[in-house]
Amino acid sequence: MRLLVLFSFIYLQSSSHAQFKESEFHCKRDSIISETAYGSVYITRDHQCELYDWLCPDPKEWMNVNEIIEYFPVLTNADSPKISIGSIPRYWNSLYEYKGQYYVYGPSDWMSNRPEFISDSFLVEIASDFSYFSIINQALINPHELQLTLDLYGEEAQLHIRLLSYPKGTALWEYSIKNESWSELKVSSDFVQNYDMINNDCVNQKCFQEFHFDQVDLSRLKFMD
Repeated sequence: MRLLVLFSFIYLQSSSHAQFKESEFHCKRDSIISETAYGSVYITRDHQCELYDWLCPDPKEWMNVNEIIEYFPVLTNADSPKISIGSIPRYWNSLYEYKGQYYVYGPSDWMSNRPEFISDSFLVEIASDFSYFSIINQALINPHELQLTLDLYGEEAQLHIRLLSYPKGTALWEYSIKNESWSELKVSSDFVQNYDMINNDCVNQKCFQEFHFDQVDLSRLKFMD
């Protein structure tokens, strides 16, 4: 009886694998990191894959489609900032490190994709359950550094954005609030398609968990002079 159950389980597993075809995945799977009965975590080098458009949707179009201004009139001019921040890009997404290489990420649950747009008065997380944080003060320290003071969930926080010469098109975002500090590696929207993508693709459903990247090696980053 136990053998029958075991063989049945193996058959179901193999059948589940067999039901997926390469064409069913969102992007070309150039290198498969892991595979389950539900899909794959894979690397794609197809920088024209449609998922790249999802990483940084046009802010104005996103606001119109989701009727953001109707429900949040305070963001009426958020997509058209007027105050200069020099050469600092306004639109960013996360960049990750895996086995010494840098990747953008296509999550299983696209609610986890949270590109950030710097407006005049707000830092806006563009997502289906989006958030926005008031910019209390901003200071352009030099052409490569921007300091923002934010109201972050009711706490005053400092965000120091420093442009990098390596990896290309990126910046280190350094947060500090009270006795806590952390940093995030970001890539500007103009350079998102320069990087290969790790996509967590379970085809017709969400995966059970998101992919875990390596911790970013800060010693490898090179700041602009």
